[in-house]
Amino acid sequence: MGNFQKLEETDFFLSVIEDGKEAFSDIEIDRLATELPEDLELSEYQYYVQKVGFYLVNTVSWCKQLDLAIDLLSNFDYSKKNASRADHLIYNIENYLIRIKSVHDRVLQLVNAVFHLCINEEKVNHGIIVSNYKVQHRPDVHKAIKAISRYLKEHEQARHTLIHRHSLLDRELKKFELFYLNDFEHIDDEKTVKAYKYVRTESLKRYLSEKKSEFSNINNQLYNLVDNLFGCLKQEYQKQKKIVE
Repeated sequence: MGNFQKLEETDFFLSVIEDGKEAFSDIEIDRLATELPEDLELSEYQYYVQKVGFYLVNTVSWCKQLDLAIDLLSNFDYSKKNASRADHLIYNIENYLIRIKSVHDRVLQLVNAVFHLCINEEKVNHGIIVSNYKVQHRPDVHKAIKAISRYLKEHEQARHTLIHRHSLLDRELKKFELFYLNDFEHIDDEKTVKAYKYVRTESLKRYLSEKKSEFSNINNQLYNLVDNLFGCLKQEYQKQKKIVE
């Protein structure tokens, strides 16, 4: 299990979850629902706590999936023949790169909720959040948001390419595609087949080890940045909570 699980142990996370339980103790409702029943009348305090809780849990869940993505690199089921080992590897690496940049999007939605800016989630973006008067006057939060954005910036082009242009161009991955295209039906020499498979397996082990180490380092640094933001947001959350009570 990676570090992102620890975000659920932060004072900020625990405070929001506890506040949600208390605020809705007399109401049978999913506190994390994206849409509340139309006939339900909430106080501004209940509305605020519900929104912060929803976006907080969503952000943490998304981050935890980045740790899970590392484990999924190695969980290929060789008994299934609908995809090759190379297909599975490429899919999971591309999925990781697409997901990691989206952490920034989740963070912005969370900040919007904590500061009670009430900006429609479809309109939320980096420029709108960091230029907001309230956010700018919380320099610790402002700095933490920009630090996350800056750190993830290097992955933005890879994500853009995957979504809008073509699959990941990686010399090693293309080599594995060729490795696993070989079904060995045309090779009669058992020793040759065995030697080929050995080279392929060892190459895959080395690549997986390097990728897992690379992604783990990325996740660890991102965790520190998100954890820092959570620490900064707790103070603003307590402030806004008193305003809407």
